[in-house]
Amino acid sequence: MTSFVCDEYRTGTYFSDLHRHSEDGEFKANEFIQLLRANCPLEEIKTFADVGCGAGATTSHMVEQMRKSGYLLTAARGYDVSPHVRNVIHPFIRFIHQDFTDSDDPVDLVTLLDVVEHVPDPIGFLKKVADHARLIVLHLPLDGSLNLALRNHFRRNLKDPGHLLVLDPASALNLIAFAGLRVIDYRYTPSFIAPGSRQTLLEKLLYPIRRFLSALSPWLVAKTLGGISLMVLAQTPLYLADNSRIKVVSKLSK
Repeated sequence: MTSFVCDEYRTGTYFSDLHRHSEDGEFKANEFIQLLRANCPLEEIKTFADVGCGAGATTSHMVEQMRKSGYLLTAARGYDVSPHVRNVIHPFIRFIHQDFTDSDDPVDLVTLLDVVEHVPDPIGFLKKVADHARLIVLHLPLDGSLNLALRNHFRRNLKDPGHLLVLDPASALNLIAFAGLRVIDYRYTPSFIAPGSRQTLLEKLLYPIRRFLSALSPWLVAKTLGGISLMVLAQTPLYLADNSRIKVVSKLSK
């Protein structure tokens, strides 16, 4: 993966400000924990890695939320290919300057929050991440809206470090399945209300409409006005293999 990452990431220029994008950390962590608590028993998650952790603020908020919820984490790590991560310090989380797919670090849960859309080979990347994790949570921007299409926003997003994928809800779920993962559950996240959301004049005008319509149908907003993302929890082949082994052992013990 590292060879495909743009120079702004690899050199650390993109994160010359160590607090970049930190303002959205709590918002993403709150959306993440709601999905996790609804689907994952406390005993299932003891080791955790946030891949593409950036400034580390979201990582910290997610660990805090998991511990508050009763998940007994024994290890938590943040991985990033940008060298800035060497300067991110936390008393419990270990931040590592490395491509996670090259690591020898199996964990129960990996999070990929707003990462996959920047990767030229997303299916190959997800398969490599799945070799190291039992469960994966992804946060994917749903850029495939009528609003962005009419403004030819897709072209602007191609500029490094931009969005190489243009997804709607169905294609996002299909992408995950094509990578060999099994979706357990998902939730729409109203990214337009996140503190870091760009407040252009158009977005300010659209805000009350988005807010009203998203309460009725976030899918409709995702397809038309945009500003919606998808938080997805998926099982990897490792999870399915572990469960099969447990079932076999259980049958033999009877």
